[in-house]
Amino acid sequence: MVARSASARSFVGRMGMVYQIEQAASTESLEPVPYGLLLWPAVFMYAAGMDLYDRLVELRALTHLLIDDVTLLRSKVGELSPSATNEEKANRRFYTRAVFALVEAFVEQHQRLLLDLCESNKIDLGEKTRKRLQEIKEVFREDGTVEEHVQYLQIFDKIKEVYKAAGVGFGQPLNVTFGDSGWTTFRAAMEIRNRVTHPKNVQDCWIFEGALKTAIEANEWFRGLQNEFIRVAREHQAAHRW
Repeated sequence: MVARSASARSFVGRMGMVYQIEQAASTESLEPVPYGLLLWPAVFMYAAGMDLYDRLVELRALTHLLIDDVTLLRSKVGELSPSATNEEKANRRFYTRAVFALVEAFVEQHQRLLLDLCESNKIDLGEKTRKRLQEIKEVFREDGTVEEHVQYLQIFDKIKEVYKAAGVGFGQPLNVTFGDSGWTTFRAAMEIRNRVTHPKNVQDCWIFEGALKTAIEANEWFRGLQNEFIRVAREHQAAHRW
């Protein structure tokens, strides 16, 4: 277990690796975490008055669990097998679901992070952007008053809102296009995930080579999006010293 330390700091190293680089009186270092793009933002959640140690441990556990699922299953899907075994066919379903469990967890945590930073005046999102991130819709009544209603974003809309808001808050847009071939592949992979998660017939359960390739490419596209988030967040932090 890592000892509590008010000076604990993390950074994203090359190839998306996350390291714990400074821990006063720590008893154990955090090992590198592949695809660990959720861990680094945890170190500046203190802005909203949250306990750094507890947040770090919580996010580290979540990151390890979901990344391990994806990594383990990727090696068991029979990607290069001319004829997949029954086990490999099952693992293809598990892998596709695991990828999107990871996606949804990252998007949710980055959404919360942006709102926390906005609340603590570390970034400025603007009222409309903040409301969208809070998933709140304003409804004007006949008497002129305004009511706020929760209106949850669908996953594709949520991804776009969160990472466009990151560009606004951190002062530079992420180098990502929602509309290119990568985004199209990502959306197609989500449909595959929905199909195998809620099958209507036995054909819905199969993931053949083409669909598996789509799921793998979707994971890589999202990894690139996360790297962009980390890049602009780190540059903003360095420039504004928070």
